[in-house]
Amino acid sequence: MSLSQKRKSGTSSKPLVEYWCGGTYLNLYTVILFVHAISVLVITSALTMEAWVQLRRTAHPDEAQSLTPIVPLIGASAIGSLVIIYATGAYLTESLNSWEFAWPRFAVGEILLSALLGALTGKQLRKISRHSAKTNKSHQPEWISISRSSFLKISLSTRIWIVIGTILLTAAKPPLLESLAIVGGSLICGFAFSFISFPQKATSRTEIRSR
Repeated sequence: MSLSQKRKSGTSSKPLVEYWCGGTYLNLYTVILFVHAISVLVITSALTMEAWVQLRRTAHPDEAQSLTPIVPLIGASAIGSLVIIYATGAYLTESLNSWEFAWPRFAVGEILLSALLGALTGKQLRKISRHSAKTNKSHQPEWISISRSSFLKISLSTRIWIVIGTILLTAAKPPLLESLAIVGGSLICGFAFSFISFPQKATSRTEIRSR
């Protein structure tokens, strides 16, 4: 039965806003679901870029200043996508009348925790940017302690696993205990994976030229 037939028969519980697109109708739920999915891809890309910046800065501290302009873009993308994910997710949950279940509340909690960690990380990255703007400061002990802070790795790894856990929550829509297990498991994995180190060259380009 089509949407118009459901409305004529009175079986449609909620009126849906429709858009004409390429000869087919798109309802508001579909459009917002699409925006929600795109926002998830954006925040995933932002986290990937942040991981690349952290690895690049650690391996080549002399290039930290050239990476400085990317930091505000990453932060703006992450914050904007989180806001859109929260707004569209709330609408989709309300459309499905799912607020009475546990998984949407845990998903909101994970989004808020990710936003908090992102704000603290942004503050740390801005501090790194200020230090990298100073001439010949890249090898000082203060610079090394800031740029190689363990909090940056823990925050990044935790936010990546929060995204994974939130996607699993929205896909599986589990009951209370399973939702709690998914959230706890994502946080534990995020913390544990932050201590995994990948082999990388610690020699900077300046040191290579000087040889």
